[in-house]
Amino acid sequence: MRNKKPTSNQPASFAEVVRHVHHEIVRTCEYCGKPMTRSDVNDYGSLCEAI
Repeated sequence: MRNKKPTSNQPASFAEVVRHVHHEIVRTCEYCGKPMTRSDVNDYGSLCEAI
């Protein structure tokens, strides 16, 4: 299940940004199927760190 990006006319709080980057599942590992957050994808691409 994907979380929606916070939308508002006001800037997002630090906690909202951290949640969006480190807790939102945006894809699964192409090798093992592990859920990956936006941060994982930025760090490892389409494969998780366990590969």
